[in-house]
Amino acid sequence: MPLGGGQAFAQNDKTIEIVRDFRGKPVTLKSEIFLPKDAGGKAPAMIILHGSGGVRAMRELAYARLFSDWGIIAVVTDSFSGRGITSTVRDQDQISSYDMLVDTAAITQMVARDPRVDPKRIGLIGFSKGGTSTIKAALQSYIVPLAKYEFGFSLLIALYPWCGDMPNDFSPADSSLYMLLGEDDVYSGTESCREYAFRLKEAGGNVVLKTYPMAKHDWDVPGPTDWFDARGQNYSKCIYDEVANGTWVERGSKITVRENNKLTGNGPQALARCMTLGVRGGYNREVHMQSLKDIRGFIRGAFQLK
Repeated sequence: MPLGGGQAFAQNDKTIEIVRDFRGKPVTLKSEIFLPKDAGGKAPAMIILHGSGGVRAMRELAYARLFSDWGIIAVVTDSFSGRGITSTVRDQDQISSYDMLVDTAAITQMVARDPRVDPKRIGLIGFSKGGTSTIKAALQSYIVPLAKYEFGFSLLIALYPWCGDMPNDFSPADSSLYMLLGEDDVYSGTESCREYAFRLKEAGGNVVLKTYPMAKHDWDVPGPTDWFDARGQNYSKCIYDEVANGTWVERGSKITVRENNKLTGNGPQALARCMTLGVRGGYNREVHMQSLKDIRGFIRGAFQLK
């Protein structure tokens, strides 16, 4: 029995299911639910957004189990499986971070309506591509049309996101944003995220940006300490500025990729100027442990947990 309307999920419920139109076809998306063992009354919830590699046991599912241990309902979104996508590392055009945010908003609406959930204590955490969706949720222009004032996020946590979309309106949503970056991240990069955080703060947003020394992309995914994919698409040098409402220009090439909210057809030429091939990352146990402590602190503060 999926969550929906005023229904509550029972202890044996495993998934939330939504149907969305995507590029002219209906797709069914399922999200996995992790319930705390000893939740009393209304519990806080964390929505988890995966990265370009999809939902992984060593990251998204591991965080879900951890949050459940902390007394938090965890919901792991999956924007890939229902669309037949396994990875976007080598082809990011299969789905955008905004599409993933739309998925997340639909799922969060269902979670917020459930009587077991405290709708005033819902957080969002995203990794890499999911982190890019998460930072968008910090802006009114992105989240308000999707949330329709039916829910809000108590906190947003973005780990190693790509921050190259720079809208002309940085009016903040009513959410604190925590951006966790790796000093040695050459996959997503850090410069654009620093600019994004600065512009959001200038607009009155509550932003905390922390950079971990000697941390690469995926520092919190146990495994190789240094991995490389020579065919992975690297957008770290791509920055898109919204120069007028609905008109977007790639900063380096000055190529207009969208005008009046419609694609111009010049996207491939702009990408050819800013995108490179080759992405790198790796696990760092020390940074992983520190970031877990930081994340727990952010959540405890936002949800007022002991």
